Amino acid sequence: MSQLQEKPIKLNNYQTVYLEGGDSNSETILFLHGWTIAAEPYQTTLQLLSQKYRVIAPDLPGFGKTSLPNSVADYNGYVECLIAFLAALNLRQVHVVGHSGGGAVGIALAATDSSLVKSLVLIDSTGIPLGSLPEVALRRLIDFPAQLGRFKIEPMMLFIKALIANWIFKPQNMIQASWIALEKDLRPLLPKVKCPTLVIWGDRDLFVPVKFAYEFYQGIPRAQLIILEDEYHEWIFYHEQKCVDFAFNFLHEVERSL
Repeated sequence: MSQLQEKPIKLNNYQTVYLEGGDSNSETILFLHGWTIAAEPYQTTLQLLSQKYRVIAPDLPGFGKTSLPNSVADYNGYVECLIAFLAALNLRQVHVVGHSGGGAVGIALAATDSSLVKSLVLIDSTGIPLGSLPEVALRRLIDFPAQLGRFKIEPMMLFIKALIANWIFKPQNMIQASWIALEKDLRPLLPKVKCPTLVIWGDRDLFVPVKFAYEFYQGIPRAQLIILEDEYHEWIFYHEQKCVDFAFNFLHEVERSL
């Protein structure tokens, strides 16, 4: 598999690092990581995606190695940073793949600038209010331990490392991001997502329940839906090849239809 390179980038409103891999002459996938972590734990998935595409995976505002902004108030803040980021890289159109909170940012980006997003893959995405904090915390306390035995050692260690680092060094950002996930509702934006969209979900996801998958599928005009049996919220970390195969098949369909 091709090696990923970590590159810094400094913009007026966004200073971060991003992982890049694949052929620069290929079409580009913008990969958006889940909240409370960073791009680094997804290395295996990114390497697999880079076999056929150029892959760009930034640390989103407030997470990982970002130094600016400290946090953002809502989804519009993420979108503004990403639009500036893509413009700096001279990327006029990308395929977007987002997991968890990254999926929600992908929805907001596609709804805001339809010309920028060629297709969208949502993997167990937030974007619909998750519920009260005690309720969500309880679901998470059940969901995450239930799947620990499925994790491979390296991605699990990178996941935990990113999680701990964010909560220790950027607790205000984590609280703000958690509030966005608990309260902000993207359903009014779903009809504005005009690009082909694939929704993939684990049916045992307790953190972001599978009922949300059907709401995204029904709300986005050109959506397809795949429900995976016996899979939890973080299945992307222990079934990387399965995830990439779904993405490749979908993107191949998208390219054939153009």
